[in-house]
Amino acid sequence: MKNCHVCGYECENDAEVCLLCGAELKTFETYEQELKEAEKKAQEEAMIIKKPVLAASVDNVVAAEIYKDVLRDNGIIFTCDESEDAMQIVFGGGFTAQEIYVNECDLEIAQQLYENVVNAEVEFGDDLFEEFEEFEEE
Repeated sequence: MKNCHVCGYECENDAEVCLLCGAELKTFETYEQELKEAEKKAQEEAMIIKKPVLAASVDNVVAAEIYKDVLRDNGIIFTCDESEDAMQIVFGGGFTAQEIYVNECDLEIAQQLYENVVNAEVEFGDDLFEEFEEFEEE
């Protein structure tokens, strides 16, 4: 005998439909697998950017990676104009800007987060390295 996963009624082992409620009889493992698949599909659909808008065009590779980490930490889904592993170097040794897109509904917070990243950037001037040069001379 197997129990219906909907109403709990005891059905014959070879029954495919519950006689009491009419639910399709499934094993617990099958039912659990279907739930996992439905959850996975819902998560994948949530990851789709339905109305992409440009949040920032970042020309500093390090700042772009920091910004993407900040977006991830804040649960904002984004996409870039290039693959995650790509680093494009242009003539003269510079880097190309990385354009980062978010959902239209997340644009305002994404731009505020970008401002926070830009304002938190540390500038490395020559005076910073003078301390190290003095240390090396001693």
